[in-house]
Amino acid sequence: MIIQLKKRISKPSILTCIRDDQSTTWSKLHKGIETHDLAHYAVEKVMGFTNAFYGILNKGYDITDFELPKGKRPEPLQPKNLDASAIQTEHIVNLLLVEFSNSGEDSAFIDSLKSILAENNIPFPKGFDMSKLDEIRQLYSELLFAWGSLGDNEHLELSLF
Repeated sequence: MIIQLKKRISKPSILTCIRDDQSTTWSKLHKGIETHDLAHYAVEKVMGFTNAFYGILNKGYDITDFELPKGKRPEPLQPKNLDASAIQTEHIVNLLLVEFSNSGEDSAFIDSLKSILAENNIPFPKGFDMSKLDEIRQLYSELLFAWGSLGDNEHLELSLF
């Protein structure tokens, strides 16, 4: 899958995903959601997840399916039907966004994730440890820098899977 994030200064940025079968899905992004999508990429890439956000898109679902209220999404995209890695990814992404907005690494990141997942009866992701977290942080930091360096109508192109 090829993921393109086109930066637009005075208009919404655009996320385009070119699936392995060459079909596409795209959407205009609300301001600030770009960093969320970059965090998804970092987590899914480092963890090798194929059933989280980008993996689901690669299987044929559209970005707009995720913009619907949860109750109106296609049945396989209802939270109760998602693969555990999709939910795990979302929690890792959210913790990462909080961490970066607070300008510093959270030493309790893994403990916080364990607690959140346990509260929701979701297993802890296999292979997720401090080393993987450091890889995710590093990649996310590089992506944020690259995104911030783009001018109007320039894009990042990333590959996954």
